[in-house]
Amino acid sequence: MKLLSMMRERAGQEESYFQAALLREDVQRLEKLCTIAEACETLEQFHKDGLYVGWTQGDLRTGELKEALSPFMEVFYAYVHGDKTPAREEEILRTWAAFNQQRMKILVHCL
Repeated sequence: MKLLSMMRERAGQEESYFQAALLREDVQRLEKLCTIAEACETLEQFHKDGLYVGWTQGDLRTGELKEALSPFMEVFYAYVHGDKTPAREEEILRTWAAFNQQRMKILVHCL
């Protein structure tokens, strides 16, 4: 997956300790999400099982991210279940960027 490759590369090159740590954590979250997606037979089950993988501290504010996270989870699930087209890869990057932007706003308020 292009997103995971990019994150791993950036984590190894990132000068900011905070950014590097967040990238490594995101790689772990996405790897866990991949395992969950593979185990889920339906998108509905994936949404339920994959929502709380540590997107926010203790997942206390993850519920606030559902609107931005849902589109990402949909395209991620489709990718894991066989739609590995370049268009799907680009959709993953786009929906991740939108989700991550919203998540950063919430994380900043947690500091």
